[in-house]
Amino acid sequence: MSSPKSKIQLHPLISSNGSALYTPPSASSTLLAGINYPLEVSYRSNEIPEDTYIEVSLRPNNAVGMVKERHIESLVKKVLQSVILGQETPRRMLQCTIQITDAEIDESLPGGVKGGGQGESYLETLASAINVAVLGCLDAGVQMRGIAGSVVVSISRDGKLKTWPGLKQRKEARSLHVFVYGREGQNLLFESEGDFEVEEWDAAESAARTVVVGKVQDGEDVVMEEDQETLFASIRQAVEERVERDGRQKG
Repeated sequence: MSSPKSKIQLHPLISSNGSALYTPPSASSTLLAGINYPLEVSYRSNEIPEDTYIEVSLRPNNAVGMVKERHIESLVKKVLQSVILGQETPRRMLQCTIQITDAEIDESLPGGVKGGGQGESYLETLASAINVAVLGCLDAGVQMRGIAGSVVVSISRDGKLKTWPGLKQRKEARSLHVFVYGREGQNLLFESEGDFEVEEWDAAESAARTVVVGKVQDGEDVVMEEDQETLFASIRQAVEERVERDGRQKG
C-alpha cells in the first residue's frame, strides 16, 4: 500500500506571475504561494548589483506574523538563494508571498484551536513553505539551477520515525527534524529540535531522503528510481500537467 502523496496545484492565482498550492501528505495544512518576478527593487539599499534580491513574506492563518514567521522566512529565502540563478536578473527582485490558508484543528484544546500558533514548532510549516515557494518559482518560470524539496520527520518517545507527522504526533514527539534536498540529493538545509541520538538523526535523514528524492546509494553514485512516489516525482508530474494544460489552451 503506497503512502499518501503531497497535493500540488500550480497557477491557482491569475494575479501573480506564478503561484502554487501545497498540502503535505499529513493534510495538516495548506499553503498558497504567489511569486512576482522580476520586479523593480523597492528600496535602493536592497539592490544587489550582481544578483537578484529575494523577499519572502509568510502570513499565518490564525494570527499576525511574529518571530516564528520571520525565522521561517529567512530559511525559505536561504533555500531559494541556493537554487535560483539570481545573476540572470541582477538589480531585480523576486517577491514570494506565502499564505497559510488552512491548518489542522487541535482537538485537545478548548474550542478546537487550529495548529500553527507561536507555541507550536515551526518545523512543519517550514517544510511546507519551502515546497510551496519552490513550486511557485517553477510556475513563474524563474531561472533555476535545480529544484529543492523538504520533509519533516518526527521521532517518537519510543524511537519510531514518522514522515509528515500530524499535529498530535508532532506534539507528542521527542524530536522533530526538517531536511531539504536538491535535485541530485545534496542536503541544502536541515533543522532539528528536541532530544535525539546521532543514530536516530541518521535514521531520520535516511527516511527523509527516500521520501523527497527516492534515491538509493550505489557506492558514491546517485541512482534515481523514477517509479517511486517521491516528492520530486509529484513535482515533476505537476509541472508536466501544467505544461500540457498550457498547450491545450494555446491550441
